[in-house]
Amino acid sequence: MPDTHEILVRPARPEDNSALLDLLRRTPQMGSVTLTFEREPDFFSGARVACEVPRVLVAERREHPGRLLGMVDIGQRQQYLDGQPCTVSYLHDLRIAAEGRGGRVLAALFRAIATAMQAPGSWMEAVILEDNLVPLGIVGRGRAGLPNFYPNGRITTSLLPGRQSRSQTDSGLQIRAASAADAQQLQQLWQQAGSRQGFPVYQVQDLLEGSPYYQGLRIEDYWLACIDQRVVGVVGVWDQKAFKQTRVARYSPWLAALRRPYNLYSQLFGGLHQPQQSLVCGFFDDDPLAQVVRPYRRQTLHSCHFLLSYDHDPRPAQARGPRHVEIARL
Repeated sequence: MPDTHEILVRPARPEDNSALLDLLRRTPQMGSVTLTFEREPDFFSGARVACEVPRVLVAERREHPGRLLGMVDIGQRQQYLDGQPCTVSYLHDLRIAAEGRGGRVLAALFRAIATAMQAPGSWMEAVILEDNLVPLGIVGRGRAGLPNFYPNGRITTSLLPGRQSRSQTDSGLQIRAASAADAQQLQQLWQQAGSRQGFPVYQVQDLLEGSPYYQGLRIEDYWLACIDQRVVGVVGVWDQKAFKQTRVARYSPWLAALRRPYNLYSQLFGGLHQPQQSLVCGFFDDDPLAQVVRPYRRQTLHSCHFLLSYDHDPRPAQARGPRHVEIARL
């Protein structure tokens, strides 16, 4: 394996698009179900949805430029913390190619991350699937050169099939699609939600003007809950398959053996077909809103939320309470 000084870490460039897409395909997330998180056909479109200001770093051998050994995005986005808008760095899309494993590529990437976190008090957030044992093992060992990873909650992502229905009581609640005429009310709802830790700082005007941060999302994709014409809640439904895909690459042997009888059982008695899903949503486990999806048939994925820092534990400075996770931007 090459020495770390033979590995160049640099900002990604538009001409790296094909190599970045190839690296994502070559680095699935291992577990009982092996997943690939892809960004076809333009990696940078997906990056601009995850963060308002992406910062994608790539690692390559100096003598073989263009063949990527690793990558990471440490972009920034605006969130509410303790009720105030703050800029938060988000470490995600960390990938190391098979030929780059052994620690040197990871060390080179984290040296670049450490440079980005030189300011006193700097911290980042990250989310790691519980089933993804390799990075969780690295975090648990506390390797030299890596920041401290402070556990900050567990996220449950629910995959719900379409065409489910549940009986409803007559509560006087009306559900309707939003329109441009609702822009002011939608903005007010978003600002009120700023009392929730980690809620994104959203601007309706940016949505209406087609900002890349809202790619493929229209104001009509938001559904408003109203009582006596007063808007009391909102949820958005965002179809991202044009620029962001999650694929099942492989099942573990035991799950593969059970897949066909399980799907037959599901057809006869109800349940989820593998891997067909139609709606994805997620909450921190201590969020009261998490109870909304529990009565539905669903599959679940669990993730660990971390705050990262080289010099301090960021958690005590942040008020406790339910934290918001924007699944569409993970």
